[in-house]
Amino acid sequence: MHEHRNRALDGLRGVAALSVLVFHVWDYARPVPHAVLDSPADYALNEGRLGLILFFVLSGFLLYGPWVRAALSGSLTPHVGRYLIRRASRIVPAYYLAVVGSVVLLWGASGTPGVLLPPATSLPLFAIFAQNYTSATLLTLDAPTWTLAIEASFYLALPLIAVATTKLGRSRRRQVLLPLALIGAGLVWNASTGVAAPFNKALPSALPYFGAGMLVAVCLNGRRITRRDARWLMAAGFGAVLLDAALHSGLTPAPIEPFVSRTVRDLPAAAGFAAIVAAAGHRFERRSVLSWRPLVALGTISYGVYLWHLPLLLGLRSMDALPLHLIPAFLLVFAVTVAVAMLSWFAVEKPSIRWAQRMTRARAETRTRARRPGLATSRA
Repeated sequence: MHEHRNRALDGLRGVAALSVLVFHVWDYARPVPHAVLDSPADYALNEGRLGLILFFVLSGFLLYGPWVRAALSGSLTPHVGRYLIRRASRIVPAYYLAVVGSVVLLWGASGTPGVLLPPATSLPLFAIFAQNYTSATLLTLDAPTWTLAIEASFYLALPLIAVATTKLGRSRRRQVLLPLALIGAGLVWNASTGVAAPFNKALPSALPYFGAGMLVAVCLNGRRITRRDARWLMAAGFGAVLLDAALHSGLTPAPIEPFVSRTVRDLPAAAGFAAIVAAAGHRFERRSVLSWRPLVALGTISYGVYLWHLPLLLGLRSMDALPLHLIPAFLLVFAVTVAVAMLSWFAVEKPSIRWAQRMTRARAETRTRARRPGLATSRA
């Protein structure tokens, strides 16, 4: 899909997947899942949930980039059909495999702490990424896939959003308006709907996070930043993420707490991750912690890690094979998850990506050959 993969961005994917895995191990590998926060360590581990915000920011940055590059340079926009085929090939096969695997692992585990199963008649909703929209399926089976339903919605909406990108022309100042408008629309949605499901698990609620990544794509397109600026961005981004964690750990002043929890939500973390993505995506990738090979390797298989870690954790717990202590539970779940994620990558994800690349390339070549006679006639 890209001529050059940015190792630091792959490392960020690894960080995101690892943080979500640690969060769920901490939450589910104890006698009572979803227990109250009793210590500073609990508050810190609870913020591992922010890994999913990083995934949203990365999606906004990477997927919007080709459209904004085309708008700012005046070149051809991405082909929508090719884009949709490649997005579907990237997420759907591995997702379907994980849903089927979750049914196999957990369908007989009803009663295990943490296991929530949907009615069998509602399983087709998972096939169309619609599990967020009924109380019977929301956060059931493989709970983290609620974010996949939002991602799929964003993938479908992006070509429509990009129509406005082409209308804004080659001015960077005008192009900035679109991501800002999406962030604003998301904040208005959140203020109007609060934390009520399913409104808080729909695409509009996540627009501020996607918009933050899209804003970086606009601001840094065609620009280079210095190593010093990259370090400042990293530091500022990390600070914003810490601020978000503090705001959601009981440190928000009472007068503004409803505004933070209902409207702003995790926008400070999204802004921080956007700054980190900016640094990682421009000249900070070669000699940084994010380019550490094991972290990059984890980022490569991060989709499988994200899809499989919780069903495997709960499956182990249903068999009384999961230690109810953080470190041993993490080591076990991490090892099993990485093994399954590697299998998913090599057996399903990578072949599917290559198939989509071959098919879209062949279609592009066919269209080019079909146009040549007409071009030759017009030139004659």
